[in-house]
Amino acid sequence: MEVSAVLAAVQAEIHCPVCLDVLTDPVTIPCGHNFCRSCIQQAWKDLLDSFPCPVCRHPQQERHFSPNPQLARMIDLAKLLHSSGERGQQEKALCERHSQAPSLFCEDDLVLMCGRCATDHQGHLVRPVEEAASHHRQRLSRYREVLKKQVADVQNLVTTQDRRLAELREQAGQRRWKLTSEFEHLNQFVEREQEA
Repeated sequence: MEVSAVLAAVQAEIHCPVCLDVLTDPVTIPCGHNFCRSCIQQAWKDLLDSFPCPVCRHPQQERHFSPNPQLARMIDLAKLLHSSGERGQQEKALCERHSQAPSLFCEDDLVLMCGRCATDHQGHLVRPVEEAASHHRQRLSRYREVLKKQVADVQNLVTTQDRRLAELREQAGQRRWKLTSEFEHLNQFVEREQEA
């Protein structure tokens, strides 16, 4: 898959469906959809007893969402790849200090640099740009697969909980009917006893 295709696929995953911008402080709600923390808080601000997902409308009983640090890291990496892709499409950017093309990437500081700037990053993990790009593409791909699995797991959990809730409602209805029936029988018995 070409870098542009990978970037396009990742870009589709990292945008908030409410504000349509890149997710900031991403959170995941039980149905598996991701939102900016501030967007989901705003969407649920005036609601009291049911909190539907803005995408699938699946209702929730609580204002529950979980921080998603893996997605936040994936967004950072996507931004990095996107900016390095843009730089590659433009004229080759040169190091401001040494007027050389950047050929290395510092993993600790997340910056591109020329060979001469590498001395400023001693003790850091520094890789050739191509190797770093390949490494981060693989990480993004793994994060994406992990996120897909998490979404599937959450959807399965929601389905299981919905099924269990339906079963509990049915059991409650049966018990209510049984208690009502027993109460009526007891009432009839008491009335017969009083008449006798």
